[in-house]
Amino acid sequence: MAAMDHWRMRLNNYLQANGGTHLLTLETYQSGPLHQPMWTAIAYIRGVEYGRACGPSQNAVREEASRQTLVALQSDRRRW
Repeated sequence: MAAMDHWRMRLNNYLQANGGTHLLTLETYQSGPLHQPMWTAIAYIRGVEYGRACGPSQNAVREEASRQTLVALQSDRRRW
């Protein structure tokens, strides 16, 4: 099994360092049949969507949405 990157932890650490963990909302939804669920995770900062992922694993979609959010926040910060 490959080592998993902990994107939710990285995002949380980034937000803590920049004064904004309370700004993050991570919503997770399930669709499809119970024996084969499809998960969607959406990450919002101040109500603005920064990351979205869909897939069969709840944990994986949360990690991917967190990764997208962290990349976007770091990219935005570099433009300042």
